[in-house]
Amino acid sequence: MSPARGALWPVAAVALAALLSCTQKGAAPPSEKPAAPAPLPPLHVVAEHFEVGGFAYVRSLEVVGDDLYVGVSTGVLKVNRRTGDVARTWSVGDGMRNAYAFVVRKAPDGALWMGTNGGGLSVFRDAAMTNFLPKDGLADLWVYDVAFPPGGDVWLATWDGVNRIHGDLADKASWTTYNVDDGLANRWVYAVQVTSDGALWFGTEGGLSRLKDGAWTTWRHADGLGGANPRGLKASERPGFGALRPGEHSHDLTTLDPSGAETYNEDYVFSLLVDRRDGALWVGTWGGGVARFDGETFENHTAEEGLAGNVVYSIAQAPDGALWFGTNHGLSRYDGIRWMNYTKADGLIGDDVYAVAVDPDHVVWVGQKGAVTRLAPLPAGHAGAVPEKT
Repeated sequence: MSPARGALWPVAAVALAALLSCTQKGAAPPSEKPAAPAPLPPLHVVAEHFEVGGFAYVRSLEVVGDDLYVGVSTGVLKVNRRTGDVARTWSVGDGMRNAYAFVVRKAPDGALWMGTNGGGLSVFRDAAMTNFLPKDGLADLWVYDVAFPPGGDVWLATWDGVNRIHGDLADKASWTTYNVDDGLANRWVYAVQVTSDGALWFGTEGGLSRLKDGAWTTWRHADGLGGANPRGLKASERPGFGALRPGEHSHDLTTLDPSGAETYNEDYVFSLLVDRRDGALWVGTWGGGVARFDGETFENHTAEEGLAGNVVYSIAQAPDGALWFGTNHGLSRYDGIRWMNYTKADGLIGDDVYAVAVDPDHVVWVGQKGAVTRLAPLPAGHAGAVPEKT
């Protein structure tokens, strides 16, 4: 990792105006529909960029107290979010088998779980790193997400099914793998969430799957998941985002086909989030925008409604309840009525936003190629100040 331990992240100062105008997208509604609500004034301003290396991708962000955990394609950082001081970094020299971190999550017991690109699962506990591989019970070397539901189990999303860990990590008997033969929609799994009824939700390359009371159910585009494809965009020529050929892994984040056109994979689910306000599930898709699912009906939102881009890499929820979406064309905030978008024109490093987190102070942290961008809320009393509640 380029930053030294205990040092400030290298900061690329951004001399932007205090009030950046946010890009507002979305076609005018048909005349028979109610008029669109008036756009909000800016609520946040791009304050600074913290560099992580020009060719490094920030794939995961998590706020725990005053700490910000950053998963990068070159390692993992623990940063004081108030000062920018790097408290610790982890990479291959610290015991990881592969430094590319798709996901970083802090467990209830304080251990740090890191899912990697081809290096399996790395767990840092009591100043020691332990790696878990298929020989230990892990479904696959590519680990995309980690969830800690109440009760002590751990669930992992991998590129060859999902794992449930029940008991001692060191005991292979504690590991169970579920795959297509068990009812999972597709072997490539990118996200896992747990709802208050105990249901497990999995975002896969072949649809949205739920495991509840031992029974599997799957929803796909044909069931209402994801927006339409009015431009007739084609699916990726690869058989899967993560494979060049069956059984062979590869990883990149291109959303374009060889001709330069955007791709649309109708059943591909890349991100999930449970709305803490009402328990609804937000489902980010590859080309179909984001869908709100109440367990029966999908409510789809695309760029036509105001979402920045139709590939939704990440979803986060702010203290005021607003949802933030990282897309292939910028960052979106949605308060349930109105959309507000931030793009490169508003100060982001680029338009691809791979990770988002919102801290208790309403600061929005944005993971992109080359940097973490900090969006600061405008001060109280300003016309665009973040409201207490939405």
